[in-house]
Amino acid sequence: MNRLNYLSIMFLSLLMFIETSMAQISKIKPLTISLFTVGTQLPGGKNLPIHPGIELGTEFKYSKSEKTKWFQTVKVGVYHHRYSQTGIQLYSEIGYRPTIWNRFSGDVKLGVGYLHAIPDLQQFKLENGVYTKSKSLGRSQFMASVSLGIGYNLTDSPESKRIFIVTQTFFQTPFIKSYVPVLPNSALHIGISIPFF
Repeated sequence: MNRLNYLSIMFLSLLMFIETSMAQISKIKPLTISLFTVGTQLPGGKNLPIHPGIELGTEFKYSKSEKTKWFQTVKVGVYHHRYSQTGIQLYSEIGYRPTIWNRFSGDVKLGVGYLHAIPDLQQFKLENGVYTKSKSLGRSQFMASVSLGIGYNLTDSPESKRIFIVTQTFFQTPFIKSYVPVLPNSALHIGISIPFF
């Protein structure tokens, strides 16, 4: 099975999983909007460069007690990493949100999805001993992510607006098979969640 077929099957499986989840849950869903910056590095790097991105999404709550929530996200995002790539993301996460204190809560999320990487550098291919510019619409990639964050509800209502800060590490593969098959990325998100759907 070639890489494109493998990624297509994974992407369709993810969409079916999301559709099944959406059909089972019928509460108010928030619209989440975040601005972020991304860098090619593992978490804990000294400086996170400014490579801007924006992400939109929503959440589906599986369980809700007064202190903890299990939920699933569906997100689409785009970012531009200068001299590397423009990335278009479509992914889903399973998350756990415990209340820390008063209106503050934490987030732990694991995600998988699709990333379409469009190179930001000129590419060339060798044909009959001559290099020519290669035109490409980008590459299909698999992405896996882990996120940690903190949020604050603006009111005491369960359907309150919520502001949040999230640090995310995501891995894209296959990047360059010969020497960087898996590329680590770190992102810092700042956003708001608004009851919407």
